[in-house]
Amino acid sequence: MEVGSSSSNFKLYDQFELLEFEDRLVFKSLESPDKGFSICRHESSSGKPSKTSTIYGVAGTIRLLAGTYVLVITSRKEVGSFLGFPVYRVESMKFLACNEALRFSNSQEKRDEAYFMSLLKTVEATPGLYYSYETDITVNLQRRCKLMEAWTSKPLWKQADPRFVWNNHLLEELIEYKLDRFIIPLLQGNILKLLLYHAFEPICILRSFKYGVTGTRMWRRGANLEGDTANFIETEQLLELEGFRCSSLQIRGSIPLLWEQIVDLSYKPQLRIIQHEQT
Repeated sequence: MEVGSSSSNFKLYDQFELLEFEDRLVFKSLESPDKGFSICRHESSSGKPSKTSTIYGVAGTIRLLAGTYVLVITSRKEVGSFLGFPVYRVESMKFLACNEALRFSNSQEKRDEAYFMSLLKTVEATPGLYYSYETDITVNLQRRCKLMEAWTSKPLWKQADPRFVWNNHLLEELIEYKLDRFIIPLLQGNILKLLLYHAFEPICILRSFKYGVTGTRMWRRGANLEGDTANFIETEQLLELEGFRCSSLQIRGSIPLLWEQIVDLSYKPQLRIIQHEQT
């Protein structure tokens, strides 16, 4: 990756021109055309891009058997505001190949890669992903009030609570190359906004943390000695009125015992309670 110049402002770029060359992918901010980065596909050079499109964010990268793929947001919808900043829901995403290693793979490797690509298609269709270009939506209001003012000047990915960042592991390469204004933390959950009597604007945010990359409670359930649960959901109802804000927070997780259940194809998977004096 080739890194563009950085800025101390934490506001993210919100629209990009994606130029797909034979040898590289180029991401250019429409707001600031001189800001961007590129991903090299192979060493040879080409003149004109084979395809040009508009995207609304880069959700991260993932490495499979035959190379790396980048996940981009291809459409979005504004669904409301949080603390005065617009909030968007991801409407569609797409994985793009970053290299041509698959061309030099054998038949078995190509079959394996095709299987993993089918899993990426499922990731592309993940529902309930939300984000903001101007403020973090993963931290509840009560915690925000306790944080120092310098916290809000950090890049959004540093402000975010990693428990509620759906694409946390996908962002590692972007973070490594210090592409702070391109890094979008995605929240998986639900955001509902109601308008009452033109004065009250309550917004309800459900933040869900679930064990594993897939983000589904059907893979693992349980709790450990440190109090971490395999499934953890935080629901915040936020009311803003004439400059005042009120937050009602509900936290739900697995039962507070040391237990585990590995879910398989059996009708009733075995549940194991771990006997421990601190349970």
